[in-house]
Amino acid sequence: MKYSLPIAAIIFAATLAYVVGIRLSESAMAVVIGVMFGVAASIPTSIILILSLRHTQGSRPASRGQDSVTTPQPPTIIVAPPGSQPMVGTRHPWHTPDMYLPPLYDDWEERHEQRRFRIVGEDE
Repeated sequence: MKYSLPIAAIIFAATLAYVVGIRLSESAMAVVIGVMFGVAASIPTSIILILSLRHTQGSRPASRGQDSVTTPQPPTIIVAPPGSQPMVGTRHPWHTPDMYLPPLYDDWEERHEQRRFRIVGEDE
């Protein structure tokens, strides 16, 4: 009675494998077997990865605390070019309110006349 459930599961799995094996083609069976071997190969790799991550997490907090006490953070220095921030109280000859606006031309229409496109194959 104690072994009846595992024996029933083994018989069910064997019967299912037999029925599936008869009905599937050779290429489909190769895919199924390849997936099964791939999953079986990934199990030891996953276990090794989990164990190594647990090992490094256990030793990391002690060393991190010691490093942060002995090594101070360097100061952060930000260098901005002149003109990127507004000048308060001082006027420089190169700093004018409209220095970022495009130049205005009275003869803009003469400089930029309407573009003419030529369509190849169309009669002029």
